[in-house]
Amino acid sequence: MALAAWLLSSGFAHASTSQPPTLESLQTQIDAIKAKLLKPDKDGWDKLTAISGLISGIAVAGIGFYATNVYNRRQTAAESARKDREIQFAEIQTVEKFIDHLASTDEQRRKAALIAISALGNSKVAIDLAEAFKGPGSTSALTTIAATAPPEQAQRAVLALQDILSDLSARVVAIEHSGGGRGNGLLLNADGLVVTARHLLESDGSTPIYVRLPSGSSVSAQVVKEDNVRDLVLLQTQKQAVPPLDRTPSDAAFGERVVVVWIDPGPRLKGGRKLEVGRLLEATSLQTGEAPFRGVVVQVNAAPGMSGAPAVDSAGRLLGLVQASDQNGQTKLIPASDVFAFAAET
Repeated sequence: MALAAWLLSSGFAHASTSQPPTLESLQTQIDAIKAKLLKPDKDGWDKLTAISGLISGIAVAGIGFYATNVYNRRQTAAESARKDREIQFAEIQTVEKFIDHLASTDEQRRKAALIAISALGNSKVAIDLAEAFKGPGSTSALTTIAATAPPEQAQRAVLALQDILSDLSARVVAIEHSGGGRGNGLLLNADGLVVTARHLLESDGSTPIYVRLPSGSSVSAQVVKEDNVRDLVLLQTQKQAVPPLDRTPSDAAFGERVVVVWIDPGPRLKGGRKLEVGRLLEATSLQTGEAPFRGVVVQVNAAPGMSGAPAVDSAGRLLGLVQASDQNGQTKLIPASDVFAFAAET
């Protein structure tokens, strides 16, 4: 029945026509039927062949994209390397212009050269040169760079300053007083004499005092003498291997950079020794109890526990010990001249 229906649909039945099919028309229909029967269905390979053009196009596009990406990366790397070479060449040219100043024994010339190199956008080069050409001029330049350069370079300048001021840093100790006072002190000599601010030890004198040494260990200390007028106290602790302290008077003028080297005197040494860079402001009268005296004022980021810490000028010479700070960032120093005079008194 199915074959009959198919034959009817194919044109073999002409019941509705009055004329019988011719032999020629029948042969044509038979040939068409044979062709349909003999034509095979498409298999997977045929289908793959049909879409091979599309696949080839996608592959070519992918390879082209990859090749273009690789080329662009190489071009970017080459351009970056070229710019780096140009920067290095510009840095060399800059250094050549200032080499005579850098090699000079005139510290002011060296300082000016380093600051100029930094101002030209080469702070990193200036810092490296300051570490190479050490001296008061380099130290002074680093204090300026630390206060004016972008944060990353300013931090590098501070680290360079820590290296240059390592002798001073080795003298800074933390003062711990069971009566509640915490602060800093300055190790004066190898005999173990430490000077600090008297107000840190306000008590009846019976409470123990400890000094935390650069090694991190704490040792007991005894009061040798004190001066309520100058707010100073001299402590005796263990002998330490330190060289003599440079007592050259500072000639720093108004507006010059200063550095405070201190330790956070909390239960743990939080981050080790720290440096705060500021400016010298003006002399003022300090009132510490019995009588006023002339002191030094600096603009610096003060913090709790900084009392007794040494402040030095840009050449590394002692300006004084931190006494107190106000909310405006103005920090009063006990002058170095008073510190040395007090320590020398018998």
